[in-house]
Amino acid sequence: MFPSYGGVTDNGQHHWHDVSRRSLLKAGSAVAGAAGINAVAQTELAYAGSDDQPTTVTIKRDEYGVPHIYARDADSRAPVFYGFGYATAKDRLYQLELYKRYYRGTVAEVIGSGDGDDDWIQFDKEARRNTAGEPSLDEQAEKQMTADQRQILQAFTDGINRYIRSVRNSDDRDFHKGFHENDFEPEEFSFSDAAGMFVATMSYFSGTQLETLGAALVDALEEETGSRERAMELFRDCNWGDDPGAPTSTVQPEVGYQPPYVEANSVSESAPTYESRGTTGELNDSTNKVTGGLTTTPANARTVHETEMGRIQTLASGLDSLGLAMKYGSNALAVQGDITESGDALLFGGPQMGFNTPSVMYEAGLHGPDFDVTGSTVAGYPFIMFGHNQNGAFTSTAGLDNSIQTFVESITTTEDGPDTYTFQGEEYEIETEEQTIAVKDGDDVTYTERFTRHGVITTWDPENDQAIAQTRAYAGKHMRCLRAYLESQFAGDVEEFKEAAQQCDYSLNFFWAGKSGDIGYFHLGRYPDAESVDWDTRLPADGTKYELTDDDYLRAADGDVPYAINPEPGYTANWNNKPAPDWNSGDLSYFWSTHHRVQRIINLVEHSLEETGTIDYERLKEIIYDISFADRRALRYKPHLLSALDDADLDETEQQAKAALESWENYRQGDGEDFTGKYTAGFTIWDATFPKLIDEVFRDEFGHAYDLAKNFLNYRYGQGTLMRVLHRDEAALEPNAEYVDGDPDDELVAAFRSAVSELSETYDGDPSSWRMDARIADLNNMALFGMPIGVSDAGDMPWVDRGTENHIVRLSDDPKAENVLPPGNDGYVAPDGTTGKHYDDQLQLFIDFEYKQLLFADEDVDAATESTQELTRQPDGAPADAPDNRSDDGTPDDTTDSTPGFTALTGAGAVLGSALVWLRRQTDED
Repeated sequence: MFPSYGGVTDNGQHHWHDVSRRSLLKAGSAVAGAAGINAVAQTELAYAGSDDQPTTVTIKRDEYGVPHIYARDADSRAPVFYGFGYATAKDRLYQLELYKRYYRGTVAEVIGSGDGDDDWIQFDKEARRNTAGEPSLDEQAEKQMTADQRQILQAFTDGINRYIRSVRNSDDRDFHKGFHENDFEPEEFSFSDAAGMFVATMSYFSGTQLETLGAALVDALEEETGSRERAMELFRDCNWGDDPGAPTSTVQPEVGYQPPYVEANSVSESAPTYESRGTTGELNDSTNKVTGGLTTTPANARTVHETEMGRIQTLASGLDSLGLAMKYGSNALAVQGDITESGDALLFGGPQMGFNTPSVMYEAGLHGPDFDVTGSTVAGYPFIMFGHNQNGAFTSTAGLDNSIQTFVESITTTEDGPDTYTFQGEEYEIETEEQTIAVKDGDDVTYTERFTRHGVITTWDPENDQAIAQTRAYAGKHMRCLRAYLESQFAGDVEEFKEAAQQCDYSLNFFWAGKSGDIGYFHLGRYPDAESVDWDTRLPADGTKYELTDDDYLRAADGDVPYAINPEPGYTANWNNKPAPDWNSGDLSYFWSTHHRVQRIINLVEHSLEETGTIDYERLKEIIYDISFADRRALRYKPHLLSALDDADLDETEQQAKAALESWENYRQGDGEDFTGKYTAGFTIWDATFPKLIDEVFRDEFGHAYDLAKNFLNYRYGQGTLMRVLHRDEAALEPNAEYVDGDPDDELVAAFRSAVSELSETYDGDPSSWRMDARIADLNNMALFGMPIGVSDAGDMPWVDRGTENHIVRLSDDPKAENVLPPGNDGYVAPDGTTGKHYDDQLQLFIDFEYKQLLFADEDVDAATESTQELTRQPDGAPADAPDNRSDDGTPDDTTDSTPGFTALTGAGAVLGSALVWLRRQTDED
């Protein structure tokens, strides 16, 4: 509990100002009876001015509805975040409410039990399991954050609550339609609720493991081959540990095959040079050693894996298959000033979190007494994740590294006594905790959460006397990660950014491009040190023998994890790839291989440097465009296929299909307006051919285990094993099997012929008319992490492999920054379904690859301001609010509030006083 912040006790009980005006008149006897419960207490809000002067927070909204929050005269940073919380709630309260309930596991309480894919009871169970057994976020914040940082988060929380109260006291604005459709009103947020919005979603990005998939594959391969040794050899072709030829974000490899640059509209090739350029800074290319050691697979390994993936699928939206429990990423590029046309550092970021209505992300500008920062963040986060301050630009991507270790527990269950598990020859009691889920349309559901020394039990399998438990590297350390983001947005240079970023224990990558021209890349998190563990971390560990302690981790905070400041190439690129040459693949990074999608960004940069010697601002936009559409499979393998077809005896239809393939420019674009309509015949033929190529090469060797293996072999981030098979003489790793007999061209031709045969039965006419429908992205309400964050949609758009938003920044004496965030920044929907003009006003910009100015300077914000609102908090009385002139929809924006300002009375006297204020208002209105 934080008694100095006011608002909510540590057990979640709300103080008097949580009572809505709609319920005050029903509380008459309760108010009278409460007078003797507690003495009236005063609680000073975190952002109180030391001189007891009112602090005015001004919110200016620009032509895209983006709020810019100002508190230049404040004596701390907190008042700006008070306004930030208010503005975020005004635009996205329903979304925040669902994120809050995601963390709490209370979605079924307001939406109901659901069914099918929308089983909200099961969703609540899995959401709670994400942080089960951990200290409360209040406790974590007390230990892991400074008082100033906690003040900022509390101020953000208070701003959200201010908006909630303003709606309750307003006749001109009502709560979002989602509240009305589900027949409930929002409760006020606590400190831990605001922190929980961050934890629930960010732990999702670090909270997936594929060790059980690996175990299922090893088990199937052992059955297929009759040999555990042979099974592990084939498994290593799927999840190899370390590929020395894989591209990284620090130092590019000197060994192995280096995929050439290929123009999207030609087959011309040139190899990247990877020259040393610019000023070289600090490099930490530490190693976590190649994976090895003892291996363990659970009984019924495939069933266990399907159970684990089904559990994760409950929380995740849009999964490709049961075997692939993740579908996210992000890309980034930072270029050192020494090699740019202007001499200034450049940065772009594209966080990939899917496309929804409203967007998962939210834009704002924050302007305080000693800082300015502008950009985007996940809605509900109390900081800017992607943008810039006056000193540098920053962005981040998912690290996809080994944050979770699963343990196979040996359990004993009894009817009368406690259940136990075995560890190093001793029996220990399985700890239990009863949980109850309130269900709107049914009875409460009670279930049991179980724990061992390894962590929460995720799969309970008493029939096989086993359970699966998880040790999460970031468990109980969530506020360190929030702190890292909070402080990194204020960084003055790359060293300050590094110091802030490395506090983070989630698996992430942070990027910086400073006004001084410096750039920085920082891989973050805590990972098992292979020197300290005796098992193969690609597979579950034997819980009867092993555990992970704090001493067994490599930590970014200790400098044990790779990073680079001004790396030798003069730039750092990332698309969720390998951080450094000797860094081993983690659970979700088995595709850290010679063929990885980041290579396209690297090749585009290298080609530009080869042609002109520099990179410029507009070139970053061209790279974003290219990687959104370029089919990286075709860039790698189409030339080889065409070469093989030159020597093949093709019939007339196959010749026509080959011609269509040759004329295709390797872009996945529809021919209609806004890239919709139909894909070209060349792409249609290629898209049918490539999966058959994977089948031709690998199916026979893997046998009945192939359906599990192809999750590794044909993952869309890259096909490293195929690259090693087709370029065996040049690859850094040798495959462990002869997947092709003789010339691999035979498999290429066979795959093409099979695809052409099937397509000829699907389409009429000659191959030039074979055109599949362009893929469309539906801007629905289901966010990536399984939350229904809205009630209506903004339509649809062509599918592109692109960030949920994009930002491009050049910092200098003449700075330039642009971004785009579809469909729009305002997610509010009135009860009658009405939306504002900023609900979808960035959608066409995004489709057209156009950008708007990312406003920063005061004069630019003032020039673009369409409305202004002031929130004035008085030292010891009701607020003196100055409402803005009109809101976006033309109605007055009521910001009046019956709560005290810098000092808050709690207890019965405050409840009674609030009731009297409300009654007086009612009399005046009548």
